[in-house]
Amino acid sequence: MSRRSRSSSNNKNNLAVYIIITMAVIAALVAGKVILDKRAQHFSGLSELSVADVKNNANSLSGNEYRVSGKITEKLKWTANRGQVISLTVDQGEQGKGTIPIIVPAGIDNVNLERGHSYTFKVEINREGLPVALDVKAQ
Repeated sequence: MSRRSRSSSNNKNNLAVYIIITMAVIAALVAGKVILDKRAQHFSGLSELSVADVKNNANSLSGNEYRVSGKITEKLKWTANRGQVISLTVDQGEQGKGTIPIIVPAGIDNVNLERGHSYTFKVEINREGLPVALDVKAQ
């Protein structure tokens, strides 16, 4: 009586296991990327502040809240009781690149703002048309 080889059926089972493991790893990587992308977008419920709008007519934006992301190029003024004024360079792709001042009140001290680092600010435009930081997150 002859015996049949079981190696081909074992190879098929092993191949199925490898395919399932590969699909699970790919699904985990995709899910991780989606979660990290959502976490990276701070203040996602706010609209992006347009540099062109700030430069052209910031008074019309008065009283509204926006999100703005960029790199601090200069720390212009600092006082212990009033806070500081920073210069933020913002690159908005097709809309252009520009620098805007942001007033950071003394109460916003949860992040140490350093020149050359990137941050995302939640700002409100005051009556004078200047953005005032309400919150800040490091990128």
